[in-house]
Amino acid sequence: MQQAKINGFQLFCVIFLFELGSAILLGMAGEAKQDAWITILLGIVSGCVLYLIFSKLNNMFPSLPLTSYIPKILGRYVGTLFALLYVVYFMYIASRVLRDFEELLVITAYRSSSLLTIGIIMVLCVMYAVYKGIVVFFRFSELCLFIILFILVFLVIFEIASGIIKFNHLQPLLENGWHPVFKSFFPTTLTFPFGEMVTFTMLLPFLNKQEKARKVGIIGIIISGGVLLLFTLLNILIAGAEITSRSAFPILTAVGYINIADFVQRLDTVVIITMVILGFVKITVFFFCAIMGAADVFKLKQSQKLIYPMGVIVLITSRIIASNYIEHLDEGLHFVPYYVHLPFQIIIPSVLLVIAMIKQKFTPQT
Repeated sequence: MQQAKINGFQLFCVIFLFELGSAILLGMAGEAKQDAWITILLGIVSGCVLYLIFSKLNNMFPSLPLTSYIPKILGRYVGTLFALLYVVYFMYIASRVLRDFEELLVITAYRSSSLLTIGIIMVLCVMYAVYKGIVVFFRFSELCLFIILFILVFLVIFEIASGIIKFNHLQPLLENGWHPVFKSFFPTTLTFPFGEMVTFTMLLPFLNKQEKARKVGIIGIIISGGVLLLFTLLNILIAGAEITSRSAFPILTAVGYINIADFVQRLDTVVIITMVILGFVKITVFFFCAIMGAADVFKLKQSQKLIYPMGVIVLITSRIIASNYIEHLDEGLHFVPYYVHLPFQIIIPSVLLVIAMIKQKFTPQT
């Protein structure tokens, strides 16, 4: 697997699809109401800063993934423990994203199906993608990018053509001051989805031209963040801040308003197809990172042997993390950002960078 190489455009495609992922489905910065767009702007800027930390670590260890250079920075035993924790983290978040899309499909399209049935089908697809290898997955993501862009552009055109956009929904600006904006920004918007770019510390070593890693990553964050900003604005402009903030799937709510001459309407199915593609890419990225990390920690040459047992673990975890969708959302808003995302996305990488730079400064060059 280490011999596989990807180019800059393929990396951009995966970053773009990964960042949209479940964020465009679940909506962002609901607490900020009509000022959600300000929160997302702060998230884009902060996400770029975080990515600079990740890319700096990659620059110091260009041929190694995160789980390989943590022991070099923290020492063999402590470093291996933290590397193993990152494997668990990647699997846990993969389970959470899987649960998001299980709920989406059961609630909107397959009401007579169970979460387990949908989960099995999605996990089998993810496992197959991982089995085929990282190069095949990244090439598939190139095709997905154009499909997703085509659909999103037409959704925007239809929403504008329907005459359902009401700019007064953005007023009043900062009605309750800056407090709701900052409250929805930290840590929720900062960590989801922008902080999740920590996963690419596992993938950047596969880039064929390492000097492009920083530029491609920053461009990917800015463009995907811009798309999230656009659709957050459209959701608010169409449905209003109150309805958008209370909706389980805001983009589906907004698209439901589309009606052009009683002919172009009921585009929910198109949105669901788009969301499933995005969900597949995001789950696969997390699962790839978990597989590679586990193989690295346990020094396994055949990482494919881990696909089936770890796939089953992700599937089971997606079912047991919450008893219902409300509990799942509550956990995702009030527990995961503070106690899971912050340590793994911000605190640990920042500490690793500081220690690595100190070691580099005081280690004699040979």
